[in-house]
Amino acid sequence: MPQQILKTDTVALVNQALDGFFERSIVHATLIDPSYQQLWENLYNFIRSGGKRLRPQMTMLAYEAFDGKDSSMVIPVAAAQELLHFCLLIHDDIIDRDYVRYGIPNVAGRYKKAYKAFVSDPTDQIHYANSAALLGGDLMLSGAYQLITSCSLPPEDKIVAQGLLGHSTFEVAGGELLDTESSFVPYTAGNALKIARYKTASYSFITPLVTGATLAGASSAQLHILRSYAISLGVAYQLVDDILGTFGSEKEIGKSTSGDIREGKRTYIVEHAVAAMSPNDKKIFDRSFGNPAITPAEITVIRELLVSTGARAETENTIDHYAAEAREALTLLQLDNEYHDKFEALILKVTKRSF
Repeated sequence: MPQQILKTDTVALVNQALDGFFERSIVHATLIDPSYQQLWENLYNFIRSGGKRLRPQMTMLAYEAFDGKDSSMVIPVAAAQELLHFCLLIHDDIIDRDYVRYGIPNVAGRYKKAYKAFVSDPTDQIHYANSAALLGGDLMLSGAYQLITSCSLPPEDKIVAQGLLGHSTFEVAGGELLDTESSFVPYTAGNALKIARYKTASYSFITPLVTGATLAGASSAQLHILRSYAISLGVAYQLVDDILGTFGSEKEIGKSTSGDIREGKRTYIVEHAVAAMSPNDKKIFDRSFGNPAITPAEITVIRELLVSTGARAETENTIDHYAAEAREALTLLQLDNEYHDKFEALILKVTKRSF
């Protein structure tokens, strides 16, 4: 979403708020131990290495669209959405056993490299690296609440913003658990869309948009429609992610495109491919899918099956369906033309992206 579509230069202001948060935290960490200071510096360096600040931009977009009066007071709340996102990225990478993000070592990846000088056993290196990253993710969640507390909004608005953040954390944990279990528990039809709703739509779209609109004074009817828009957009976003996570460019998305195949995740595209496979194709699929030692040639076969069964096309059609649902909700919101166009631009950004 281009920065110029907002009244405020959201990305610059959010980055400024994040800079202040991390710089203060690093100073306080030095009083405890240089090792703790290093953790904070690793977190700070990593958050500055990538990310589009999409969630803070949506918070401010909704605040301005519903006629919020003082954007400066909401910037820390918008920045809090980024810290929650950062927390979940760190934890998600631990769960997925990924050590690269944005094309560089992630937090656990940095510690995995650093701890080689002190720990000889590779299993222990991974354990201690994940432990450090886990603590870093916890700090980012705590920091999200601290940023909201630090803003100059009235106390009752801070409570509302923190309540919305807490509810999104509750929902995303449920979605993340289902996503983690999808690799090995008995399969349940429809789980992929449920995971998209709770793992992704909850904190990435519903909370940023509803928080901004609520703080601006949107009515309960408007919030209900906006929530529908956010859910549809969030599910579409996850389905696009599923396609990019298998067929995208590793250079563009900054991480492996074979991870979901190795983990055996039952994404929406996999759900539909399995349902459409011939018995012979199913045998080939089951032999390789979810195998951590899968070969590049076998990965290619899996990708070909996702296409030949029509599952990729079905997923792309479903993305279009959710985009249409988001547009229906947008029409019901009856925003003025300027903000209608900006919310439409967000739909296009989410559904037509390549990373």
